[in-house]
Amino acid sequence: MRRSLPAVVAVTAVVLAGCGIPDESGVTVVGPGQSTGITTGSEDPPAQATRTTTSDRGQFVANYLAAAAGDYDGATERVKEFMSPDAADRFKPVAIPRVIRLIGTPLFSSGQAEVAFNYELIGTLGKNGLLEPPKDPVRGKYEIKLGTAEDGISLYVTEAPPVLLITDTALASRYTQRTIYFWNTEHTGLIPDVRYMLREVPIEQVPTTVLGWLIEGPAPWLRSVADVLPQGTTLLGKIPAIDNDTLAINLSAQAVPTEGAEEALNRLRRQIQWSLQSLLPEKGSLALKIGHQETQNYYGTDFLTSNAAFRLESRPERFAVYGGKIVRLSETPRAVQAIPGIPPQANKDVRTAALSASAGQTFAALVTGSGHNQTLRVGVTTNGGGEPVLREVTGLPEGLGYPHWAMTGNGNRPEDAIGLIIVNGGLYSFRADGGPARAVPVSGVSGGLTAITVAPDGHRVAIAAGGRLYRAVLALSGDGVSLSEPELLRPPLQKVTAADFSGEGWITVAGVGGGGRVTVLDVTIDGALQDPRLPDLGDDAVTYVTAYPANPVNQSSTELGNADYVSYTTADAAWDALSTAVRIDPDDLAEPPGDQPANIVPSAPFFLN
Repeated sequence: MRRSLPAVVAVTAVVLAGCGIPDESGVTVVGPGQSTGITTGSEDPPAQATRTTTSDRGQFVANYLAAAAGDYDGATERVKEFMSPDAADRFKPVAIPRVIRLIGTPLFSSGQAEVAFNYELIGTLGKNGLLEPPKDPVRGKYEIKLGTAEDGISLYVTEAPPVLLITDTALASRYTQRTIYFWNTEHTGLIPDVRYMLREVPIEQVPTTVLGWLIEGPAPWLRSVADVLPQGTTLLGKIPAIDNDTLAINLSAQAVPTEGAEEALNRLRRQIQWSLQSLLPEKGSLALKIGHQETQNYYGTDFLTSNAAFRLESRPERFAVYGGKIVRLSETPRAVQAIPGIPPQANKDVRTAALSASAGQTFAALVTGSGHNQTLRVGVTTNGGGEPVLREVTGLPEGLGYPHWAMTGNGNRPEDAIGLIIVNGGLYSFRADGGPARAVPVSGVSGGLTAITVAPDGHRVAIAAGGRLYRAVLALSGDGVSLSEPELLRPPLQKVTAADFSGEGWITVAGVGGGGRVTVLDVTIDGALQDPRLPDLGDDAVTYVTAYPANPVNQSSTELGNADYVSYTTADAAWDALSTAVRIDPDDLAEPPGDQPANIVPSAPFFLN
């Protein structure tokens, strides 16, 4: 993978210059401030700190803000253990923990008991492992009071707000992301649903926990496009440990409806196999028993095809625009072959483009011309078929952005594939056979759209609009598509300018971070956790970012599941986001199209998705 992370969550204190705190104020920084990254690493969690673990005020506060992270039903009691008896008696918190990101660093004044810290609410963490972002931005300040225990050394909390708090650093260190899957309502593919599971959950208990989540149903934001298991589905007993390379699961008879039972059972076992993919024996089987029916044993990996992300290559085909033509980048697969899906005579005066391959077909979309003469042309070609034909998409205003293929289907009706494009801050959809574009209403966002990205599953969407990051779902609607009301996410950026899916649970975002510096980083699909890529690009704004999502198959426990390949553009160049920013130059192209002026550089990089 791109890189591994250290075994502990990296933290940093925010520089206090400009915060109005004079050097001689007596104000002291306590404990770690906001996090700069996360880790997966070993499944072994750090030991749960107790009240007497440290007498250092800073570390004590950090431990207090991690106490609620653990067994869900015991969260309140663990937090109370940090309190004096009187404070514990008064503490009546709301049951669901709030996940927060510290803004700056907790501070206390010399000789005072109070510790204050500013925060941003990331969301609430449910017992089902779901982190739900708040509907509106929430920032504020919490204050707690500390006292010294009877031993004169250890500390305790004497006063605290009536809430259970977990910092993002505690979330990263105590929990691991675990993806479960639900069929889309068309039954053409699985949709990932990312949850958080305690690292301390024994491996033998993971299948029972996951099946409970599946039975409960998908996350609220996915429910309009994801299928639930039939009503009455229950797990019959706990799932035993893997024996003789077989994982045995017994479900109630309601799990498979009588109508279309064979197809429903096939979907169910594939859904379970994907949700437990990391635990299934490589050469073993899933033994699935439904009610009183005979146990069915499933071997092999044929279930993998139910997830579109399985098709993602380890090394993608890479392209850019140079001198008005789409060109391949060198040292990538098929670097000397023709551009797929685009007739050679049409490869001219190109500004931006998108290519997607699915079910033996290649889908192409390219924006050509400028100003009044801008045109979007699209087409689909069967691999090994005749010469590609591109057709114009009509009815679009000026200001065409980057096209994206959203839904390319299973090959039965390729002309019905759906693409998306942002035009002057508005969203439009188009079909693979051209014709009129359709405006796609986007409600509940502040400002015009600057980026949209669709996950490989074809339904989950991330949007940058008005400097903010949102998530939503895309659904088929009549002859076009509709977008659910976007949910606001809270990545650690002051302004978001670009975004693209980096993996099943990750989005690569670019924007302005602390201190007004441009940065590129990955954030989780709920905005909670972050993995820095390029933390400081100065003030050169990123206008577009493209990532080739990670394939979720055979992902090791030390890998986050985000992209190895990320590129982006600024006003004057295209770049690869490696350990540092590396400009894409003409020398990086496989076959540059003739002599070009020295001021012409590659632009608009993209991948064959």
